[in-house]
This record gives sequence, C-alpha cells and structure tokens, in this order.
Amino acid sequence: MIRGALFKRSIPRIYDHRCCISGMRIIRPPNIRRIEVCHIHLFSLSNDDTLSNGIALSPTLHRAFDRGLISITEYYQVKISPLVNDKDTEFTLHQFENKPILLPEKKEWQPSIDSLMWHQRELFLK
Repeated sequence: MIRGALFKRSIPRIYDHRCCISGMRIIRPPNIRRIEVCHIHLFSLSNDDTLSNGIALSPTLHRAFDRGLISITEYYQVKISPLVNDKDTEFTLHQFENKPILLPEKKEWQPSIDSLMWHQRELFLK
C-alpha cells in the first residue's frame, strides 16, 4: 500500500520524530521502536490517510488514544477520560491534562478539527 507507507513515513517527520503529547523523541537505532503513527479518525472507517488525520505518539500514548483514555480537544489540548484513575502512580496520563500538543509547522498538516471532534464523540470514554 503506497499511500499508507507515505503516511507512516511523513507523520513522524512533520512532528520531528516527537510524540505530540509527551515530546519524547526517538529516531534510531533501527531495532528500537520509534514514535508511532496514529490515525485520529480510524482508517478502517474513514479511509483517510491525509496528514491532517494523523498524529505522532509514543507507543503507550498511542494505545491510550486508540482506547479512548485520552483525546485532543479542538484547541489542541490533551483531555483525559474521567475513567482514568492513575493519580497514585509515578507515570500518569493526568500529567498531560490540558497540556497543548506539539503541532507541525504548516497549518495544513495540523490535526483536523473534524477528526478530533469525531474521536471525542465516538472513542473518548466519558
């Protein structure tokens, strides 16, 4: 799938190989898992491989996003599900609550507000 491969190569690049939430940056070595590409509006439902439907996330935050434990508001701030109860642990999702995400330089590459709203409406656990 050529288009999917382009999406997977481009998203980390436009986010400077950084997780847009934590800022963690991983480029290499080749056998270490890198920052992952995440569709905002599920590809299986949208068939949308445009850059504005993708964000770069660490593996842990990717899983949390896909499972609706976190989302991103229309103001590009992190939102944590009220169902997450992790405040007594060292690594918490709550540390990112209301934090602005890192955005690509070009406006047309930034996450689509429509896709973000879809994620909040359809996947985010309230």
